[in-house]
Amino acid sequence: MHSQSKGPTEGLLMATVLPYVLMIILLPIGSFFFTKSYIFEDLLSYNDTTANVYAAISAVVILHALLALFIYKAFKEFPAKGSKQD
Repeated sequence: MHSQSKGPTEGLLMATVLPYVLMIILLPIGSFFFTKSYIFEDLLSYNDTTANVYAAISAVVILHALLALFIYKAFKEFPAKGSKQD
């Protein structure tokens, strides 16, 4: 039997997805603690509860930006089956 390439291989998909998975896990968590400690508590002198709320909001914004970037790259890199490429 002859195997024909009909799309991206599993290795290529994993190499594309893995950096985004790591960024989606690490950057929002890191940004939460960084913004809470250094920006909202030290720089702006917010109390602990207020700093937590604003740090959580910044982490959610970063998470959504990363997800949007991942979705954009996924559609750009691997177009849907049946779509015509010029």
